[in-house]
Amino acid sequence: MKDKCAILVLSCDKYSDLWDPFFYLFNKYWSGCPFKIYLGSNTVSHNNRSLRVKTVLSGEGVDWSTDLLRILSQIKEEYLFIWLEDFFLADYVQTQNFYTCFEFMIDRKANHIHFSPFISPDGVFLENNIFGYYEKGVPYRVIIEGFWKKSHLEKLLIPGENPWNFEIMGSYRSSYFDGYYTYMIPLFTFLRVVEKGKISREAFSYFSQNENILCSSSRSVQTRSEFLLSKMSALIFTLVLSIPWKKRVAFMNFFRRLAISY
Repeated sequence: MKDKCAILVLSCDKYSDLWDPFFYLFNKYWSGCPFKIYLGSNTVSHNNRSLRVKTVLSGEGVDWSTDLLRILSQIKEEYLFIWLEDFFLADYVQTQNFYTCFEFMIDRKANHIHFSPFISPDGVFLENNIFGYYEKGVPYRVIIEGFWKKSHLEKLLIPGENPWNFEIMGSYRSSYFDGYYTYMIPLFTFLRVVEKGKISREAFSYFSQNENILCSSSRSVQTRSEFLLSKMSALIFTLVLSIPWKKRVAFMNFFRRLAISY
């Protein structure tokens, strides 16, 4: 399995200030990671001998999806777990859970598995209760973080998109395919460190008290008003997701039809 599966930490040059603290915590909480680890960036390399990280460069940045396609073309493994560089580990990782997900992907010929049920699945497999499934047409059933069949991800990517475009429009494009699942147990504990280019207040507070690993970054920290606005946006998004997706889609389609004029 280790020959077929790998970890891709997806980043870019302008986030290189996060690499040292990211890999410090990765090595602390998952020192026994058995999978090959790639770091995807533009022109800047990072060498971490303790983890044997291989940097894969896209060249001068064009746009997010084009850069990612260039990175994927240089990776031989068939299955990937894509990890964003600002998802910092905050607790120890259970390697067996990664094996379980990769085995499920191979056995079920899955295309994509969420690493946590952020989006509630349409159903759960009764034989194990640890995997849920998504029907075709579910909004946000595509998220870049998580397990991917590499060839399928390459089919969904269109040059010119950013990550937010991809998660919205990629979900529409994914409606033609089966094989979308979620792991029902959060795969690991993490803190999202950067929001809109700034260090989040939560992450800054936590790591200042526990690790003090963000001191090397020159990024500014969220203001209190930015933090409150971020929390409010997240709450609204969560409330919207609590509405069954078929009702949400029908509601949006109704108003789209009203907005059409000839």
